[in-house]
Amino acid sequence: MARSDTGVFQDTGTLPVRLDTIRYGAEEIIFYEFEAITPAALPPVSAGAHVDIGLPGGVLRQYSLITPLCSPRRYVIAVKREENGRGGSRWLHDSARVGQVFDLSPPRNQFEITPGTSPVLLLAGGIGITPIYSMYEHVRASGRPVRLHYWCRSKKHGLFLETLRGRSDVTVHYAASPEDSAGQFAAVVRGVTRQTEIYCCGPKGMLDHLERLGEELNARRRIHMERFQAAPLAAASNDAFEVTLARSGAQVRVAPGQTILDALRDAGADVMYSCEQGLCGACEVRVLEGRPDHRDTVCSAEEHDRRGTMIICCSSSQSASLVLDI
Repeated sequence: MARSDTGVFQDTGTLPVRLDTIRYGAEEIIFYEFEAITPAALPPVSAGAHVDIGLPGGVLRQYSLITPLCSPRRYVIAVKREENGRGGSRWLHDSARVGQVFDLSPPRNQFEITPGTSPVLLLAGGIGITPIYSMYEHVRASGRPVRLHYWCRSKKHGLFLETLRGRSDVTVHYAASPEDSAGQFAAVVRGVTRQTEIYCCGPKGMLDHLERLGEELNARRRIHMERFQAAPLAAASNDAFEVTLARSGAQVRVAPGQTILDALRDAGADVMYSCEQGLCGACEVRVLEGRPDHRDTVCSAEEHDRRGTMIICCSSSQSASLVLDI
């Protein structure tokens, strides 16, 4: 799904929806409910999925779908107002009105629960509860062992607290910052079995802490994270390399300092992309040959290598050439 440089979707794959309901979720957090305005049902959703929302001025932002609240005619998100963010959340809080029409992308899921029977540990911090809550309800309904630990600033800042109250597999922690709960967080992670799959979404400090714990416990292969804020991207490669598009056989040179995505667009290739920050996963492609240099925050380099994929808007190459399934 391509878009123009102004951020406006160019194809017909977008989903026109009307903002039907705006309601209070928690302190600084608002629920937005979007209703389909065409006869067709909205695409099905899975726990951990997100959509791109087109905002005025060509702005695109990604928000997790709260799948237990979604239906074939309705998508629901929760947005925290970020005073120091890039402006999307402030516009939604201050300017969005019931009745406005928006274009959404079809749902994408880079944070899906891996199938299996092993226990699942879910870790959420702040607004990171939005995908984690969906995943918790999904895993719980499947009968698979699950534990949810949720850190938020206070009761008034917590989402879904009434729903989660009294559940023996849920623990809610109150802390002003990830640093204040670092010891508690580490104890939770260290306390699980070696078979437990760990999923986490939250502020940068929490995710960075989990990455360090993964190294310490040799558990990086069992850790899955989703960042709702892009990490600073490393510069593009200082060396040129060649990308071969396997489906057409076309060869494209990626110049020093250029991204693969920019090189492919300049060559006229039809590729999907959205955020261009290594965050949303829209431009993920399969790698058939070569050694990528993974620089995104969609998932870890180890997980990309297991899946045989890379994110072309920001990642580069460690080898002189790559062959991509495009």
